[in-house]
Amino acid sequence: MSINRIGFSLSVVLVVSYILCLVFDQLVPQYSMHEMWAPLLPGFSVTLAGIAIGFVELIAYGWYVAVLYVFAHRYSPVG
Repeated sequence: MSINRIGFSLSVVLVVSYILCLVFDQLVPQYSMHEMWAPLLPGFSVTLAGIAIGFVELIAYGWYVAVLYVFAHRYSPVG
């Protein structure tokens, strides 16, 4: 199990979900989801800088989860 594959793929999934949510917010503003992103992504706001901060944080979260998952998978006593 490669940490690079897991890290990149998880980061891509998170960023694509983020982009889809941002597009959805623009298409259907009455069902806006930016209130959900704010507590999960410190520094997030609906500005270019805030969106960029969200991208960076999601990539970091993807790698963080990948490190935890691969470590747990490699060193778990089961298997």
